[in-house]
Amino acid sequence: MSNPYPSGRNALYRLYDATDVLLYVGVSRYPNERLKEHSSDKTWWHHVARHEIAWLDSRREALAAEDTAIEKERPLYNGYHHLGKGWPQKALKYDDSADRARVAEGVRSALKRGDYLPGTLLQGAPVGRQYNASPSTAHSVLGDLAKEGLLVKRVQHFMVPNPSA
Repeated sequence: MSNPYPSGRNALYRLYDATDVLLYVGVSRYPNERLKEHSSDKTWWHHVARHEIAWLDSRREALAAEDTAIEKERPLYNGYHHLGKGWPQKALKYDDSADRARVAEGVRSALKRGDYLPGTLLQGAPVGRQYNASPSTAHSVLGDLAKEGLLVKRVQHFMVPNPSA
């Protein structure tokens, strides 16, 4: 299979929330794959409503454009580039405590009501969508619930246990 991306070209991508606040700026030769990675590891990902991708002729050009965009447009969650560029503090770290509480309460309530049958498999991405949280936040909460004995941890998911006899 041939590479669908032109040789040497790199993308500059911008992620925005629903009110067009710039959340993040990045560079990648494979932006769709990079966005998929972000969707699973950024606690703020569920706030991304849209993205823009601009192709540049080289990685060097893309990195320079990224630096300029970060410096002038001030995205909320670009940590590395915020340092030393006149920012009054480090980049914002998304506080997912409200998201964590919402997921934990939602799953606990669903378990008490019997909404999840024994053997039901739960994964971070669908649970995150259900409770408006990122996949990584939901996965972490499911891990906490497993430590409490409410779920059983499997390799890439969690399972609702059978009731004790």
